[in-house]
Amino acid sequence: MNLYYKVKEEDIKLTYKQILREKFKISDRMLTLLKKENKIIINPPIFSINQKVSMNTEIIIDLIDRKANILPVYSPFNIVFEDEFFLAVNKESGIATHPSKGHYTDSLANYVEYYLNKNGLSCHLVNRLDKDTSGVVLIAKHSYIHSLVSELMISKNIEKKYFAIVHGKMQNKEGIINLPISISGEKVKREINENGYSALTQYKVIKEYENYSFILLIPHTGRTHQLRVHLSYIGNPILGDKIYGFDDGFEKLFLHSFNVNFYFWFNNTNYNIKAKLPNYFIRLLKIL
Repeated sequence: MNLYYKVKEEDIKLTYKQILREKFKISDRMLTLLKKENKIIINPPIFSINQKVSMNTEIIIDLIDRKANILPVYSPFNIVFEDEFFLAVNKESGIATHPSKGHYTDSLANYVEYYLNKNGLSCHLVNRLDKDTSGVVLIAKHSYIHSLVSELMISKNIEKKYFAIVHGKMQNKEGIINLPISISGEKVKREINENGYSALTQYKVIKEYENYSFILLIPHTGRTHQLRVHLSYIGNPILGDKIYGFDDGFEKLFLHSFNVNFYFWFNNTNYNIKAKLPNYFIRLLKIL
């Protein structure tokens, strides 16, 4: 991937190093690597990137991609969006997002790595879903693009929306659950703890049934198991949640990430990626 920039009059007071940082968002670590590999081309040539820029100077960066340490494995998956920067997948419930204990070769990342390797690209996960949660997983096709979009995640400029079916009726039809979360005695499990990390979940009831509720969820923080922990704590565990709910007879977890929405300044594009509900989710809603 190459980046190109032509110095403008408004840039005259800047150094080339400042241009690289401000216009391209190049980190110090990446800048060091690019200089070492002679991947920064400035025309006409300069002595140092610390000198002031000159009008109409051309800056070309031949970006180095950091390959993912993921074993490529062939398996089909459901692509819902793809362009030169991103790939978005509608992950099935029951598939791990990334390699982990017991899932070193059968995670979504393994399958995506195989798919992208065919074009000399590599898998850089932007968001992750629990193994039993279905829905949108966003992948950057280059480590540089991943670093840019990760900044959006940190600054909470990527909106994620979920659908869930929960037990019972919600006390309030909409609101925000503001309860801190921490690791419990078990490494995998999380719990509500006043000394934990801040966690905010916005919710709205879409439809009520006799014993269940179909709801919209928007997490404003990204704590592990956040939605599951919050809903369980207020007395409305998600159907099929065997960790934070109870053995209710449902084999699938009824939690689905149906929308990821963000503006990406790099190519001046609004991304509004959606993933259809799984068939088992739709069938249950029809039965209810």
